[in-house]
Amino acid sequence: MRIDDRVEHLVREALHWVVKRDAESLDAALAAFVDEKTRRESLELLVAVAGFVLIDLHQGRPNHAQVQVVAEKVAHMEAWANITSDEVAVFMNAILAGRSLAEDLRTEDVVVLAFVVAGSLLSSRELPEGQWWFDYLDQVEAAIEAAG
Repeated sequence: MRIDDRVEHLVREALHWVVKRDAESLDAALAAFVDEKTRRESLELLVAVAGFVLIDLHQGRPNHAQVQVVAEKVAHMEAWANITSDEVAVFMNAILAGRSLAEDLRTEDVVVLAFVVAGSLLSSRELPEGQWWFDYLDQVEAAIEAAG
């Protein structure tokens, strides 16, 4: 997957506000996704990032019970975003199964879930001293691009 520099910048800006748990600034950042192509590429990137981090976190594809545990943690940590653990689990299971997110979730929920889940997974991941979520995102994006 080739990551467009402009899309990457917009996604990182929005993820910054997710990590800061600032709903108002996140809404403003999301307004920058003005065209369908940018929105689609952003969602593709976020889905790839969330899927990669989930698999990396479990050192392999997580089972449904593991997904449920992560979903509950994400929903609890990100209560400011008004997402439920069931929604997060549906989102993550769809990603892992390669199913269309539109099959199980409303379009407006997919956008919020994509940003909040990816941001939460990135920022809550235990990292070596001196590394931040955006450093991990650099590694994740490099792996995604290398995989094609």
